[in-house]
Amino acid sequence: MTLDELMFVRAVMILTLSHFRDPIHGFIEVRPWEEKIIDSKPFQRLRGIKQLSLTYLVYHGAEHTRFGHSLGVMHLATRAFRVVTSNKETLFSTEKIAWYEQILRLIALMHDLGHAPFSHGSESVFPDGQEHEDFTEKIILKTEIADFINEIGREFVVKYGEVCNITPELICSIYQGRSTGNPDFIFLKKFMDSELDCDKMDYLLRDSVYCGVNYGKYDLERLLSTLTAYQQGQNTFLAIEKGGIHAFEEFVLARYFMFVQVYFHKARRFLDKMLVDFLAQNLPDGRYPDNVEEYLHWNDARVWNMIENRESSNESAMRLIGRKIMKCVYESPVHSDRAQIQMYNLIKSDLKKLCGEANLIFDSADKMTHKIPLKYEIDSEQAIPIILDHSEKPSTISAESGIIKKMTEPINILRIYAHENSAKDAAAFVKERMKDMNE
Repeated sequence: MTLDELMFVRAVMILTLSHFRDPIHGFIEVRPWEEKIIDSKPFQRLRGIKQLSLTYLVYHGAEHTRFGHSLGVMHLATRAFRVVTSNKETLFSTEKIAWYEQILRLIALMHDLGHAPFSHGSESVFPDGQEHEDFTEKIILKTEIADFINEIGREFVVKYGEVCNITPELICSIYQGRSTGNPDFIFLKKFMDSELDCDKMDYLLRDSVYCGVNYGKYDLERLLSTLTAYQQGQNTFLAIEKGGIHAFEEFVLARYFMFVQVYFHKARRFLDKMLVDFLAQNLPDGRYPDNVEEYLHWNDARVWNMIENRESSNESAMRLIGRKIMKCVYESPVHSDRAQIQMYNLIKSDLKKLCGEANLIFDSADKMTHKIPLKYEIDSEQAIPIILDHSEKPSTISAESGIIKKMTEPINILRIYAHENSAKDAAAFVKERMKDMNE
């Protein structure tokens, strides 16, 4: 199939596409077989899973869900892949472009199927050793979604041959990073799991809009337009043309500010702790069920109904319903160094003696600013090659960007919250202690 023929097939498909109107990206095109996945019960469940946990109790507009985010990521992954294959026309055959694009769309569409109620806010009560990616895989393999993926696979076998089959096992294998035998699959995964992935591209813009903040905004169009690929032997790397460096810097900074200002907001962190405490006390065995059919019955509404029913008998439930947030009496700098960690531990120990540990809650919000290696070689998994006009050999973002090079310290915010009965004394003690330590 020639490139012109591929474009004709895409044009014909548009006639049968459904369109979802999205607040961030405008109209999102959905193919008929993808619409079956979207209309399935496991995917519709995402309408009942808030993207940002209990952040809506802080930024009241943050009512958006994993449903819209999943559509947005599919949209951006498609756009990004098409830009790369246009900028690097010799990268793949036209058959592979069609096959890989469909695989990538499915991975992007379904990557969040396994999220628990209130998303990351309640992940700590998963069955031991499991994460939402594990439940995503179970849902893809063990529900009707597997039948829909197999149906798509049969369509591709008819069009392009058995080599272009798509199966639920293949989708999971690529996303989980197990399909290392085909270097192209490793490349596809970069669109969904890297420092330049479409998951981050969507949630930063989406979360900014719904929270009513500007921290997560960046130049999406410029960033997408400069995406390309670099090939070294059999390996292909997702790369950026040199003209996209500033857009990428803006993208990394946007993520940094969203974590500091929104995701790690002190009220949101406290409320998430109350949610986890409540679930640990009220779920059977203190954990979500391991069985996928039982797990799929859990969403935000079911958990909130439990919280409402126990408001009068459970302190965590009472605080969630009434939005009764303990006072934060101590907060470290965003990047706590060794001396500041030591200071936190000393204050923590003294407050336990003064107020009693039962009247205190301790929190540590940790996150690497980015995982981009500082070394200049491009063979590192998280390296981002920069394609230069004057050289066949690429540079790296760490070599080209002073901003990225300097953003190496992890976010590490340490906080102490005090019960209302102790908050005044605790705050006064911390103020005096900090004054003594700084003299």
